[in-house]
Amino acid sequence: MSAPVTAADGRPVVVLSYPHGGAETITRILAGDPSLACTTATGIVPLCHLALQAWQQAEGTGPPTGLAVKSVRALAVQMITIIQAGCGATRWCETAYASAAAVASFRQIFPGTTFVCLYRGLPSVLGEAIGSYPWGLGNSPFWSYSGPHPGNNAATVAAYWAACTEQLLDVEAQHPDACLRVRHEDLARHCPAQLAERLGLDGTWRAAPSPPGPPGDVNGSADPGPLPLFPAGQVPAPLLAKVAGLNARLGYPDPAARAAATC
Repeated sequence: MSAPVTAADGRPVVVLSYPHGGAETITRILAGDPSLACTTATGIVPLCHLALQAWQQAEGTGPPTGLAVKSVRALAVQMITIIQAGCGATRWCETAYASAAAVASFRQIFPGTTFVCLYRGLPSVLGEAIGSYPWGLGNSPFWSYSGPHPGNNAATVAAYWAACTEQLLDVEAQHPDACLRVRHEDLARHCPAQLAERLGLDGTWRAAPSPPGPPGDVNGSADPGPLPLFPAGQVPAPLLAKVAGLNARLGYPDPAARAAATC
């Protein structure tokens, strides 16, 4: 008899990334395990955070009480169980663009959650930005970072990447025992069995098809091909220094140094 379809085991997998961070690739890989019900941006993770905040307002206390946690968990379990039942899976895997506060709240509700922090190198993100928004970054996820860098797309994308990367690293630092670091560029070298072992999956994998995409589309690929040379000269020195530090923490080469070596 197969395992019961339930969210009560409290061991969800939450992939944390950001727009253009390559989450489509790892989601497609994880969807190859039939024990996982893979979803994207259902809103359940931030909903748990908002519900806990509402309970705190209602109770007028500091940290959430046991009653608050049980109530929010019951709400989330109902939705997650319906998702799992739709595909006969025993665990839920959500890809989310969630704040550090939402991650902390969700972990209070489901302490057994594994958070996969997915990083992507700045040159890859820059290359995708150029391909996805050839006429400008307006109405893109990058746009809110353009204020200090008017007309400078390279600096805007670098600021976006630095902020998103820093937030993920902060989540890792706050929850070191619950986080698994994955670099998008390494996915092609990590076979499904390795991911299954690290995430405690059953390892019964099936092929998960890649979605069709236009020529040059790298959004769903772990190997985007040749990357654009990073225009370091267009990026202010303080931002370049931050980018270099973040790359060092993640084991990426400094794109500014690569650009200088190529000149």
